[in-house]
Amino acid sequence: PAPASPAPASPAYASLSPAKSSAPSAPPSIPNNAKSVKTRVELARVMRELGGLDEARTAECVKLLSEARDIEPRNVDACVGLGNLFKDTDPSKAIAEMSKFPDPEGFGNGKHGKPNFDDSFCHVEIARTIIKHGVDTKDKALLECEQLEKSLCIAGKVMGWDGIDKWVEILDNRGKWDMLKRIYMAIHEDNPEVDEDLVKGYFTAKGWDPVIIAPRVYCPQHQ
Repeated sequence: PAPASPAPASPAYASLSPAKSSAPSAPPSIPNNAKSVKTRVELARVMRELGGLDEARTAECVKLLSEARDIEPRNVDACVGLGNLFKDTDPSKAIAEMSKFPDPEGFGNGKHGKPNFDDSFCHVEIARTIIKHGVDTKDKALLECEQLEKSLCIAGKVMGWDGIDKWVEILDNRGKWDMLKRIYMAIHEDNPEVDEDLVKGYFTAKGWDPVIIAPRVYCPQHQ
């Protein structure tokens, strides 16, 4: 019998394996055309928690979270994440970034709308940052600023008056009674059981002037 024909030679490239590079691997990146909010937020979180934040990484996190917020303005993780990047180094910038979270449905003209859990979460962080910064710096004006009042109204609409009691106590001890009365009225604005006599009685029991104050009208929100 004729000898068996040799097997056809494999193409030259078939036996080649990719060359291993000794260069350090580049940080994970997202394609420019990827519109994933979740991916951007998660990558920023991992960079912050595992890699530490030097100037370059902070800038990359700001870019990722800003892109996420541009895609989905009411993404609370992106908005609060941006604030968290600056809380320790630049509280004013942290407050400004978190305050860009869009107002809840129905907010405006003296009404505080129908906030949800995301609204509450974001505005609790804003209020906490403002009060801590105001107490730390002894900035009296900061402790009665419009943004603090707005944030406590929105958070209180979700959490109730008792849910913001630790901040109420701080402001009460510093004489911010008119602000607190407006916040109380805002939180209870849709509660038919809270009538004028009950409100005046509560204010009197707290040691505040019982005169009811009209709700604050806030400046238009800037994005």
